[in-house]
This record gives sequence, structure tokens and C-alpha cells, in this order.
Amino acid sequence: MTEPILPVDLHLASDLDEPGVLEPSALYPRLPDGEVPDAAVICFFPETVRAIGAREGSELAFRFTSIIGGQPCYVREVAGRRVAFFFPEIGAPRAVMFLEEAIARGITRFVAVGSAGVLLPDLVMGHPVVVTSALRDEGTSAHYGAVGPVVEAGASGIRACIDALDAAGAPHETGRTWTTDGIYRETRSTVARRIEAGCAVVEMEASAFLAVAAHRGVELGQILFSADSLAGETWDHRGWVTAGDAHEQVFWIAMDAAARLAAG
Repeated sequence: MTEPILPVDLHLASDLDEPGVLEPSALYPRLPDGEVPDAAVICFFPETVRAIGAREGSELAFRFTSIIGGQPCYVREVAGRRVAFFFPEIGAPRAVMFLEEAIARGITRFVAVGSAGVLLPDLVMGHPVVVTSALRDEGTSAHYGAVGPVVEAGASGIRACIDALDAAGAPHETGRTWTTDGIYRETRSTVARRIEAGCAVVEMEASAFLAVAAHRGVELGQILFSADSLAGETWDHRGWVTAGDAHEQVFWIAMDAAARLAAG
């Protein structure tokens, strides 16, 4: 049997106004008002989410569905506002499924916080970077309307993150991230091209998050925590997997940013 010839570009923007065959709202009905807050922190530090979720003052709002057991979504009060927080697992496709489910449940403002590989040598370990744009090198964002090479972050999300970092007295940078699906294919040549394109850090979800936020009409900001380094001749892990105290510090800054985003 002769196979059909496929078009060169499988990610055309002509169907972006059509609903998906399976919309998140069909699986995850909106929760009654008051069961989940307007704002949430998407935290890529699972040990931090578990630890704070177990503390007095946190409550379980619901559980995300997952083939490996699901993840809890907790809620606690920050700066007089209830803010949700959860771990979205790893990688753009999976993390976007969590984001889509959270939106369907009724959350409309998000601050994501996680670690990122460093591309520039002057970004020291633990230095926060507020994402202003993301270079698309993953596949998920194309299904949400991002047809250019870069997705821009929304002004409200950027401002909430900067204000929270300033309030905490935390020195920080703003800049572009490189979002990739292929962490083991970050070649030296590709790294050089991404630096030329203005990228300061590299991670796996930001451009997809920003594309979903624009498509669904929600607000989203992101703070990336400088971790391992690709800036030198060889990869340097810099001990980033053991930086638990720093993870919690950045988590609380993100919670403050989410509360600020909700306050408008």
C-alpha cells in the first residue's frame, strides 16, 4: 500500500480557533467557587511541594490525574490570599497537561518556579532569572498558536515576579530562556547559537507554558533558579540537586508573586 505524502509543515495555525476533540473541561469540570483559589504556583521542586504541603496551614484542594499515581494540589494562605501550589512533573507535554487541568478547574493566574541550566558564566548558583521570553525548541507550543521562534511572556506575570523578588531583597536578572525537549542533545554548537539568540538559561517547559497561557487567556509568570552550568567547556552540576534550602526560599518568593498577580 502506498503511503500518502505528508505536508512539510504539520503544525499549521489554521485550526487554532477550533476546540480540541478532547477538551480539558470535558475531563475536569470547573470546581465550585472557593474550592480552588484564582492563583497557583507551579513548582518544579517536588520535595519542597511535599514538605510544605504536609505542614500545618496547608490543605489538599484536589489531585491531578497521572498514570504514575497523580500529584496533589495544595492550598495555603499567603499575604492574605489563598494560593494553590503543585508539582507538574517534568517536560513540556506533561507539565502542560497539569496546567490545562488547573485552568479547567478554575485557576487563572500562575507563577512557575524551577531550576534551569546556565548558559552565561556570570549567572552564579542560585541566581533567579525572571523569564521575559522563551525560544521554542519543544513540540508542544506549536499546537497552541506559537508559530514564531520565540514566545513572549505577559507583562503582568513579569511584573509580579520582579516585585516579589524586589520585596524579598533577592538580586535577579530578567531574560530569555531556551526551552528544549532534548536535554542530551544540547551540543556545544547549539548552545552557542542559543546564546547568540539572547538566551541566558535552558529548561524544558517555559515556551510551552507561555503559549498555553496566551491561547487560554490566563496570566503566567516564571522564575528560574540558576542551577547546573553549560557555560564552560564541560558540564558542571554545581551541586544543584542538593539545594533544598534555596528551593524553598524561591518557592516562597513565587507564592508571593502569585498573590501579587491575583491582586492585580
